[in-house]
Amino acid sequence: MISTDEPVSPSPTSSTALPHLDLAPPSPEERSPVGVVLRPSRLEQGLHTRTCPQCGLNPAGAPVKRTFQWVPPWVYFGLLLNIVILMILYYAGRRIVKGELPLCSDCDVADRRGRRLRSFSVAGIFLGPLVFAGLGGVTLGSEAAAAGALIGLVSGIVGIVASHRRTRFDVIGVKHIDRKRDTMTLTASPTFGRVLAAEAPDALLG
Repeated sequence: MISTDEPVSPSPTSSTALPHLDLAPPSPEERSPVGVVLRPSRLEQGLHTRTCPQCGLNPAGAPVKRTFQWVPPWVYFGLLLNIVILMILYYAGRRIVKGELPLCSDCDVADRRGRRLRSFSVAGIFLGPLVFAGLGGVTLGSEAAAAGALIGLVSGIVGIVASHRRTRFDVIGVKHIDRKRDTMTLTASPTFGRVLAAEAPDALLG
């Protein structure tokens, strides 16, 4: 028996509606973080998209507040001097942008969890030398304290590298911020730039 039902036409959409992306899961090759160049001033106003830019799959959730911070690499030379100078260089060199992202709940949770893990690993580079030096001094004598401090420092550096690698697919990172030129570069999933290009193109540079 042949059906005589006519196919139902989709309801028309507004000509002013944002373009809709095909929500397809990213391939494993597309999981590698890429650079996305944005306008900090536009990010501070809040990005408004229908699709979560981080996963490119789920509908966007309510905007979540994020503070993006970039510190130039030369700041960490302060480690070779002492903690006080490091902190002075840190606060003198850092750049901050406070904005809003329309992340879905899954990407929001993953990003927050990754940021916490990275913060703990940074604390480890300061606490590690103290803990290992104390253990070395108590168990093997004062001569072992210096060796323990060195071991703690190396362990802290390894912890930072490991935490960044483990969370590289989850955390929306910052590669650079230039407030004078109103430009910043984020490290995010490849879908991040594609979603913004389709649904918030005025936020992108280049």
